[in-house]
Amino acid sequence: MTRDDIRLIERESTAFVDSMDHDPLLGRVIRGDASREAYVGFLGATYQYVRWSGPLLAETAEGLRRSGRYPWLLELLDVKTTEEAPHDGWVLDDLRRCGENVELLKAKAAPIAVQAYVHFSMTMAKEGSPAFLGAAYMLEFISMRRAKRAAKNLRERKAIPNIEKAVSFLDGHGDADAGHITLLNDVLRQIGNPTDQAAIMLSVANIRALYPLFFR
Repeated sequence: MTRDDIRLIERESTAFVDSMDHDPLLGRVIRGDASREAYVGFLGATYQYVRWSGPLLAETAEGLRRSGRYPWLLELLDVKTTEEAPHDGWVLDDLRRCGENVELLKAKAAPIAVQAYVHFSMTMAKEGSPAFLGAAYMLEFISMRRAKRAAKNLRERKAIPNIEKAVSFLDGHGDADAGHITLLNDVLRQIGNPTDQAAIMLSVANIRALYPLFFR
């Protein structure tokens, strides 16, 4: 992808993240004034999409292996699959600290918007496409720009009892994802196939459209 392509993704990602500040639920979490019920709802929806990050990265790697394409990308995808593995556990730990029964959540069907995201990403991955890199970029960009801020504000506002013990997911993503975005920028510059470039851009657009609906 060209530098102009990546700058476009960055601009659209920035505008999207800024718009989240006005979302009825996400804005309250970011500002730190969410109620316990609202925060639990945020965490529950977060679990439903985060638990797919590792499997989607792994399937993307397997699809590329089968196709013989982008062999230089495989090790990175394998590393990121391992990195993502514990993240849904962080969400569940935070929910437990909020007093929630996580077994009920794990048995619950994912929102239709999450299902749409998973089915699109899995379909592209099985076809040997690196499209999921677009979704990964957008999701990590969101975390880089707002996760640490949300954790800080929640702790400072203290609107939720014992909230300082229930922000491990937000804290963890805020610390790590700036480096991940720098790495993904380097990766995207090496994707030269126009069809793959278009698939990555479509994956970015899908997250922009679907992400707010994850929390409805």
